[in-house]
Amino acid sequence: MRVVISVIRPFHSVLMANTLTKDHHDVTLYSSAPRKFFKGLAAATKTRLIPAPLATMSRFTGHKFHVDTVTHEGFFFDRAVSILLGNLDVYIGWAGLSLYSGLAAKRKGGRYALDRACPHHDFQQDIIREESARLGSDFVESPAWYREHVVREYEEADAILVPSDYSARSFPAALRSKLIKAPLIGRCHVPESVPEKRNETFTVGIVGGEPRRKGFIYLLQAWKKLGLPNARLLIRTSADLSQYPVLNELLKELPNVELVRFVPNISEFYQRCDAFVLSSVDDGFGMVLFEAMANGVPCIATRNCGASELLTNGKDGIVIDARSDEQLAEALLRLYQNEEERLSIARKGRQTALHIASGEGARMYEQAILKMLTVDSAQVRAVPVSSHGA
Repeated sequence: MRVVISVIRPFHSVLMANTLTKDHHDVTLYSSAPRKFFKGLAAATKTRLIPAPLATMSRFTGHKFHVDTVTHEGFFFDRAVSILLGNLDVYIGWAGLSLYSGLAAKRKGGRYALDRACPHHDFQQDIIREESARLGSDFVESPAWYREHVVREYEEADAILVPSDYSARSFPAALRSKLIKAPLIGRCHVPESVPEKRNETFTVGIVGGEPRRKGFIYLLQAWKKLGLPNARLLIRTSADLSQYPVLNELLKELPNVELVRFVPNISEFYQRCDAFVLSSVDDGFGMVLFEAMANGVPCIATRNCGASELLTNGKDGIVIDARSDEQLAEALLRLYQNEEERLSIARKGRQTALHIASGEGARMYEQAILKMLTVDSAQVRAVPVSSHGA
């Protein structure tokens, strides 16, 4: 099949393109990022550069433009792709960046698949609104015109790729027949060996960019409640936490919390940790969970993290409810007090990560992509997500 993928910057498009190329499809990737930024992209995949000056400037200078400005540039990118599309069988576009291109593809007789790595727009907006209030920060509602745009993408798409049952459940019943679950599992780096010895200071780590979605407040509240002696918490984030008054005040009260801004080798960060937490309030998947597990770190994750669906609670990880500082505190205390359980979860978690990295993860994704390609528009609407997401 002739498949076109369009994405303004790489995201997980290499995983998608390589899956399709491996299955011997003719794949072209349209993007504003030069090919060199798509690390590991199969040589057989063609690329076409679509200029997006602001995205390029931001990438090279680090300057962050206002979200409305970036959104409008995404629409211009989408328009440009829609004009340049040739004949094709399937078009795959990213949510918020593909309505016009998807419609153009359908006019040419092709099918339109939408990649939505996060929950439904309205569901996610509600979460961010609620968490903004808890953190004492401002919340800016998405403009009505933007919401109309992304909702129309859902309606026009023949299929919608979602990474987890968690994301699938956020969509209204009328759209769920379009959903195809495609877990975003690539081949995470697995070190040949990892240390099992516990640090002299019990060290917990978390990685996350958006404080409202990553549940930092619940982790910090649990950390304060526990008051563990000889312990420290490492928060790897590039976010400015001073913009969130409640977080800022908690950090002032907790001298054993360290903000980590840059890590040349993320494996070195994981291996500094005796436990890893993904306290997400909203995380469509969360590949960092498997990265930490691969590095031999016992993990705690919430049920609002899609990747936690692949864990067996109490065996290869600890799975808890989101927004619960009490459950977080209990789970951390288990790993702090029980060395035997900590080591058992670490070993079994690493085994799970090894199993996924050895090909099981790729097969799960490939099967979802194959399902998307091999059914027509009417059939796609009849394919339900798994029973967990129904």
